[in-house]
Amino acid sequence: MNSIIIVARNGLHLTRRTLKAALAQDTPVEITIVDNASTDGTQQWGMATAAKFENVVYTALAQQKSLAACWNLALRDVWRRGGEHALVLNNDVIVSPPTYRILQFTGHKFVTTVSVDNEEQFGFPEEILPCGRPHPNFSGFLIRKSCYDKVGPFNESYYPAYCEDAEYHVRMHWAGIRAVCIDLPMLHIGNGANTLRFAEPADANCIKRGADRNRDQFLETYGCRPGEPEYEELFSEATFGINRGVK
Repeated sequence: MNSIIIVARNGLHLTRRTLKAALAQDTPVEITIVDNASTDGTQQWGMATAAKFENVVYTALAQQKSLAACWNLALRDVWRRGGEHALVLNNDVIVSPPTYRILQFTGHKFVTTVSVDNEEQFGFPEEILPCGRPHPNFSGFLIRKSCYDKVGPFNESYYPAYCEDAEYHVRMHWAGIRAVCIDLPMLHIGNGANTLRFAEPADANCIKRGADRNRDQFLETYGCRPGEPEYEELFSEATFGINRGVK
């Protein structure tokens, strides 16, 4: 079972494009759209889309949850139905038709695409090195059940988003799982800036406050913030596979 998960919090015009690319995969997929309490018509569109496509499931949340909680909700459903891996996408990305097949074929427990921000870079590369680089991109990642079972769920306390990805990367490293990014381009519309650009004013303020709060939470737990030099020290070979726990 090949499962694709798309989490959307408004931005319907973006979600439409992400779904179109997901439906165009060159291997059979089932797609779950998690509507994180959108207010822009996503609910009406989602229900109509699920009725139109047999391989699309639409789930609407009555109240907004953290991005991590949305990922956990959808992934647990995939595992419950017997799935062994899932491709998780932001709702502002476009993936090429062979994306799922290639990521799954690498055999990595956690493997991601690389973001590009213009269509000239979106072409399919002549060669893709399956070893990848140790800098995963959580805008489009394939995760296996074996990884999720070993590392555990994403930390839902990082609300509404930001830092849950960095925190999971650290936990994967300490659990002995190498998360990698391979040279398979994914078009990231606006290079991630759309999260705030298209957000309602109240949502944008919530995201900004939450991001600051999450960085502070990460600092309190791990002694640094993502992106700082000390953050890279968390991924030393000396700590690989050593479950140090957290403070």
